[in-house]
Amino acid sequence: MTVGLLLGVVFLVLGVVAYTGRWKGWIRARRGFGSTIGFAWLWLGAAFAVASVALLVESYSREVFFVLLAVAAILLVVAIVGAFWLPRFLLPAWYLTLRGDPTTKGGRA
Repeated sequence: MTVGLLLGVVFLVLGVVAYTGRWKGWIRARRGFGSTIGFAWLWLGAAFAVASVALLVESYSREVFFVLLAVAAILLVVAIVGAFWLPRFLLPAWYLTLRGDPTTKGGRA
């Protein structure tokens, strides 16, 4: 439980710095597997954090426990898919511009 919360915080921080563009060293692949892995860390961290909170509240409220587990499962699915691909609305503008998306301001046509 404590380890899950700690991992959640670590991955959340890594994901936030990836989404803000402050850290771009994780970008290696031009396209395909791994090209969005930095963004997936945000969702993975959120899944770990929510699951850890669910374990903390389990003895107080079974209903809240199951709702939080469902939310953690959805976040985990987004993280797993995010390791390979993320839909455009989950990608930051700086990343779309960097990849040359013609629909973003400053993107190549």
